[in-house]
Order: sequence, then structure tokens, then C-alpha cells
Amino acid sequence: MQKRDRKIRRIAAVQARLHRIAEWHLMECQARENELEDKRRRILEAFNDENRLADLMVQTAGQSLRAASVEQGAVAKVRERLAENARTEGRKLKHVERLVDLAAERTARGDEKRMLDDEIDKAVRRSLQNI
Repeated sequence: MQKRDRKIRRIAAVQARLHRIAEWHLMECQARENELEDKRRRILEAFNDENRLADLMVQTAGQSLRAASVEQGAVAKVRERLAENARTEGRKLKHVERLVDLAAERTARGDEKRMLDDEIDKAVRRSLQNI
């Protein structure tokens, strides 16, 4: 029983780590998405600036804006995949935590039963000695 409990607890620890890693990847992706949004915002602000921009600079800014938009779309898809992965790992973690709780309850019941059996055996031995 103890071997099984240790195994379940080890699985729970691994699952918790996988969940943390999935959340970490998701946070990295969200940070990258925020960076791209800031880059896009800066480019658009440069377009809206009162100063007239040279044609070459407008072309470069437009290309940068398109590249940032494409990359942001790709990052958004990756973020969705990572979010789903994080949710899946979270569900797995909850399941394993329930298994750990059940194992702990089973162990406690087993310990309680052993103690009760020991007390019954002691009582029987005492009653037999008194006869």
C-alpha cells in the first residue's frame, strides 16, 4: 500500500511540474504577444506623427507593420494551443490530486482498521487471561 501511495504522490509531483511548465510557456507566449502589440502600436504612432515621413521610411514601417501582424497572428495561434495544453495539464493535475486524496483516505482507513484489530486482539487476550 505504501508503495502505491509513493507512486501516486510521485505522479502528482510530476503532474504539478508539467502544469507549471505549461503555464510558464503560456506566460512566455503572452509576453511575446504583448511585445508585438507594443511594436505595432509604436509603428502606428509613427505613422500618425505630425512630421511627414519619407517614402522609404513609410515603406519600411509598412513592411514592419505587416511582419508584426503576421507574427502576432502566429503567436496568437501558438498561445491558443498553449492555453489548451495548460488547461489539459490542469485537469490532469486535479485528477491526480483526487487520486492522492483517495490514497491518503485508504491508508488512514487501513491504519485505523489495524489499530482496531490490535485493540480487539488485546481485549480478547485479556479476557482469556482472566478466565
